[in-house]
Amino acid sequence: MITLTNKFWAKLDGGNRQIYDVSIPLIKMEQSSDPAVHAAVWEELWNNLHNQGNVGLASYMAIPQLVRIVKEKNMIDWNVFALCSLIEQKRHENNNPDLPAEAQKYYQDGLTALNDLALEALKTDQEDTLFVSALAAIATCSGRTRLGNALIQLEDEQVLEEFLEQF
Repeated sequence: MITLTNKFWAKLDGGNRQIYDVSIPLIKMEQSSDPAVHAAVWEELWNNLHNQGNVGLASYMAIPQLVRIVKEKNMIDWNVFALCSLIEQKRHENNNPDLPAEAQKYYQDGLTALNDLALEALKTDQEDTLFVSALAAIATCSGRTRLGNALIQLEDEQVLEEFLEQF
């Protein structure tokens, strides 16, 4: 796995198509046990790894690290499932960059770990957002990106009600 201290991170684009060194917030998350710090990091990651359907290489490369950190800290959070799923879904859309060949295994290993983490999360009692996000991650990691996206959308109570009214 690429270490977070590698200078490689400072050269990657985020979702806004500008250089974004995602290692900085990832290190903050890794080193802190403060929920307020984690919340601030999640907000930063959401704002910088995805922007109006755009994702970048920093977005792709962050997935294995996010899963590792969340797993090591035992801080299962809906954000890891939702954000990583969204990145993988958007990787196949728009004009988002291709995943470089040399990063394929690293990235796929991250998706496999995300899937495993989501399966473990489903075994515990959790609130609806975490449950739906974990289901979306499982669908997305298995190549069912449209289903994963639908699950995330249906987490919104109003969207779910409108959907159920049709059936």
